[in-house]
Amino acid sequence: MSQQLRVLVLLRFELHTLQPLKLSHLFVGMSSLLCTHLFVGMSSLLCKLSLHLDLKQFETALAIPVSFSCRFSYSDCSSDFTNFGYRSVVLRDIQRSDPSTQEATKVPKARESEETESGSAGLSDGSDIKVTQPLLKATDWFITEEEIVESRGGVPRDGLQTYTTGNKVTVYTAANEFFSAVVDDFSASKEGDRVMYTGWDTCVIPFEADVDPTGAKTGFDVMFKGIVERGGSVNLLSWPNFLLASQNTNARDAINEIPPSKVNGAKAVYLFDDRLPLVASSHHQKTIVIAANKSTGKDDHPISYVGGIDLTNDRWDTIYHNNTAIREAANIPFRNKGWMDAHFRIHGPASKEVANNFLQRWNSDYKPCQGLEDDLLSFDNPDYEKLPPIDYASSNTSSKLGNQSIQIVRTFSCTYKHYKEFAPRGEQSLFKARLKALRNAKNFIYIEDQYFIYVPELLDALMEVLPRIQRLIVLVQPPDTLLKASGYEKYLYEMIGPMKEKFPNKVQIYTTKKDLDIYVHTKLVLIDDVYVSLGSANWNRRSMTSDSELNANVIDDETVKSPDGVTVLKLARDMRIRKFVEMTRLSYEELDAMKFIDAADQFKVAAQDASTILTDFSVKDHTYYITFVDIFREQVDPQEICTFSGSGSTREVE
Repeated sequence: MSQQLRVLVLLRFELHTLQPLKLSHLFVGMSSLLCTHLFVGMSSLLCKLSLHLDLKQFETALAIPVSFSCRFSYSDCSSDFTNFGYRSVVLRDIQRSDPSTQEATKVPKARESEETESGSAGLSDGSDIKVTQPLLKATDWFITEEEIVESRGGVPRDGLQTYTTGNKVTVYTAANEFFSAVVDDFSASKEGDRVMYTGWDTCVIPFEADVDPTGAKTGFDVMFKGIVERGGSVNLLSWPNFLLASQNTNARDAINEIPPSKVNGAKAVYLFDDRLPLVASSHHQKTIVIAANKSTGKDDHPISYVGGIDLTNDRWDTIYHNNTAIREAANIPFRNKGWMDAHFRIHGPASKEVANNFLQRWNSDYKPCQGLEDDLLSFDNPDYEKLPPIDYASSNTSSKLGNQSIQIVRTFSCTYKHYKEFAPRGEQSLFKARLKALRNAKNFIYIEDQYFIYVPELLDALMEVLPRIQRLIVLVQPPDTLLKASGYEKYLYEMIGPMKEKFPNKVQIYTTKKDLDIYVHTKLVLIDDVYVSLGSANWNRRSMTSDSELNANVIDDETVKSPDGVTVLKLARDMRIRKFVEMTRLSYEELDAMKFIDAADQFKVAAQDASTILTDFSVKDHTYYITFVDIFREQVDPQEICTFSGSGSTREVE
């Protein structure tokens, strides 16, 4: 074809089952009218679809919206979906363009650093840069109360402090460590305890796949049932994930069918929460809280979990990622053979804030899943009651349990009108905190992220500090076919391209070896062996401005001397070394003795070693990127920028 089309397509599918599931408003970008092998998750399976277009109906009418026909072929689907068909396909926003008149796709230009670099400086690999003493104080890294209020459109934040001190933080760099800890804490629950969970996804799976593959002792349903039987209450909030409807409704039913406790009548209630601004939005927070019903102890605090791991399938794995047989025996694998992630366990006043975040969502006057269309009634919620606040006599700001200061940061949409009790103008404290932390970097930045796609402000911050730091190391999950069809490969290129072009030897980008099929799901930013940010937020615009997210940003009080001759913080350095062990397969002791630049170079060695999980990753510019126009990006990765009048009576969204 001599001409190219910019196409946005609204696909509406219907599954002809007893309870049809409509995938409405699924936007798919097409290049040269070609869509092949779209991967769409249906219920608990992955169906491979091929889309074929009949162009005859709009050969002469490309300037206006038209309908057109298509046919689908499908394979690898369960018997439940053998009658899969399409309802309608509508072509929108079609523009005819000639390549000769189109400007080539450009890599976004970040604002230039105030420092000017020579060509040799841009080619530096960081080894010529002297390590400098990083900032160590929590107040240097955390955003201020004024900045938090600003991130909320001028509305103060109730139930959460600016930051808390004296927390005891345990770091889990592999999912099996997290699940075993959850089993221990759930098993230790007693009468009156309250367990609260927020998640993106759930599934009835064993928590300890290696020792209990059937889930008879540590299954999702068994663990929560045990809490209730001992007189504890259970409350879960989960996003109604329509792509994984079956496993989530099964988990919902398993929880809501738990009978009230014979000890005190305590109940288990699972709710789906759809209170979001856009069809593409999701509730993405991943937290657990174990709190007493009432505590009078002067330094007694709840326990919470904050990180990237949901209580669902695919997740259980070890740092060695060699557990295929164990995972399969426990029915853990869904889409992937392995899983990379991390999570915090927090004991201290910060856990009160995680609890309050849950209670704010649960107790909102605007109830979730109201007015559902008939084909989404599988996400209907039971009747439920508001929950009382947590009742602790201990300080809300400090403790002597541990050595870590924590700032809990969040994202709530500023365009959504039903967060009126706790975020009437939204919250972007997570975004603001990330920008401040990146700009504080003096020596290195280490990132693990599921997406790492273009966010203009984050790219600017990295370009600002790259001249002075030794390395930026990023481990990313390559976009699959569906994400490529949503423009994510282009957005990944827009994030990486400018940095690799200007600092080719400082910016190290990796993923996992394709044949190992280990999914990178971590949401981690670690800077200078001092600062750690871990939680649910991905490196994309949605997580920064629109989806509900929660991260814990941690600064340790305990210092250690690094081989680089500077003082750093124990928790951050320990977590970084453990992650480097996972990637390089070197021992903890070997990496602990290395200067950072030498440890970073071991990634290059590991990427060429067949025995490691690591491989180099690069993304190139492609002609088809031009098909993903801004209006399309606004659907798949929206960035919300709100301004408000002084009274808050009017609201503008840019």
